[in-house]
Amino acid sequence: MASFLQDAIDKCQTALTAAAVPWANDPGAIRPNTVMIELPDFSTYSRAVADVRVRLRVCGSPPGNKATNKFILDTVEKILASTVIVESGSPGTADYGNQTLPTYDLVARIGTNR
Repeated sequence: MASFLQDAIDKCQTALTAAAVPWANDPGAIRPNTVMIELPDFSTYSRAVADVRVRLRVCGSPPGNKATNKFILDTVEKILASTVIVESGSPGTADYGNQTLPTYDLVARIGTNR
């Protein structure tokens, strides 16, 4: 039986692929101009239903100039136009591979059965 948490990640991967958005889910494989799919957090309402939230980090190129901001915002727009349900988003930074990357952090909500 597949994990309901892995199922949520798979749904994000499928939606991002369909929207032609480059993604990674391995911190060792992340590179600028990619969306990092983070591990999900969740709450349950019963033994059968879970509300899963997956952070999608739209990672730009350092140091975060105008071209980077355009890439990030264009990618956010692609994600918002996809089948991913985005609950919230905010700018930030993330450290991957000794690099600090400018990011836009989205929280996607995925309902799933356990």
